[in-house]
Amino acid sequence: MTEQSVPAPEPLPADAAGSTSSEPYIQLTQARVPLEDAADAFGVPDASGRLPIVILPSAPYRIRNSLVIGGLILAVIGLIFNLELALRGGMLIAGILLVFLGVFQSFIVRVPEGSRAILLKRGRIDRTIGPGNHIIPPWIAVSHLVTTREIPFDVPVAEVPTQEGLRVSIEVLLTFGIVRPEQFVYAISAPDFDQVCQAAGQDALRMLIRSTSAEHVLDLAGSESAQLAEAMGAALSAYGVEVVRVVILRIRPPDEFMRSMEGRRIAAVQREEEVERHALEQRRQADRESLERQRVEARRELIELEGSNEALRLERLQERLASYPEAARFDLEAARLDVARALAGNTRAMLQVGTGGDIASALVMRDLADEPDGAEPPTARAAARRTRSS
Repeated sequence: MTEQSVPAPEPLPADAAGSTSSEPYIQLTQARVPLEDAADAFGVPDASGRLPIVILPSAPYRIRNSLVIGGLILAVIGLIFNLELALRGGMLIAGILLVFLGVFQSFIVRVPEGSRAILLKRGRIDRTIGPGNHIIPPWIAVSHLVTTREIPFDVPVAEVPTQEGLRVSIEVLLTFGIVRPEQFVYAISAPDFDQVCQAAGQDALRMLIRSTSAEHVLDLAGSESAQLAEAMGAALSAYGVEVVRVVILRIRPPDEFMRSMEGRRIAAVQREEEVERHALEQRRQADRESLERQRVEARRELIELEGSNEALRLERLQERLASYPEAARFDLEAARLDVARALAGNTRAMLQVGTGGDIASALVMRDLADEPDGAEPPTARAAARRTRSS
């Protein structure tokens, strides 16, 4: 039986490689430096670009032992050895001065801006102090300096299944703050909290993605999730940490799903355009029909208006005729006279007086009266005249 090679899953981007490698990338660190160098330690990143969130003073008790020992040695030499009085006095004064400086400076505690210091008294937590210069007895030790700034934390998760089983890779930026420094430093170390924060973020992300459908999973990218913030805050509150916000930076589904989603979106856009064109054509058709109805209605109103005007004109005319009958006859006779004058001036016009038979008889009698002897009959002449006229 031959072995078949199974293709390896696609790796996450370089910034998310910490979630897949055997040695995860630690984002939260702590450093051990002298107390006077704490401000530089909080502000200067290491070789990996990380800023420590917790500083452990290399010397919790602040008495300058070197100054005190040097002063004591000078004082003892001045007292034991038989030296000149001036030299002995100078050594005693220098020794006392060194001892004073070594002890006096231990009373001054400088806490950098943006941090809080945890004080121990007899091995137990005494109190926490804020930034600034404080007068603290040297027998009260400064155990930790903890940042109070908001801390960004990247949580990448690979191959998280959705409701339909679609596996996506997701990256979230978590921002939190340490609100109870004493609870944080004595409950867990910064590198261990890094792993706890990673686990809490990944668990909350898996729960969110599993409750989201593949169709809406891409809508989560670039949004701030209150659900994730609440879930992560509940998991991290035991360490004195408060989650400020959780922003989903990017979601990466498989390439096949992205191509399919793009095709569906293009098809949806085309359908919307087709629906819009169809609706526009329907509106145009409705507008044309409405315009045609308005034209028909306008013609109908025009005809009715013309009929009303004509009826009104005839009614007024009839009233005038009834009121002035002589004037109406005068107008009629004047019109006939105008017609007769127009016919009289037209040589080609024929005026009919009487019936058609009277006109024919008059024409025949005129022809008979004007006919000389031996002329052709009037009927033939009439026929010839009709032929010429035609």
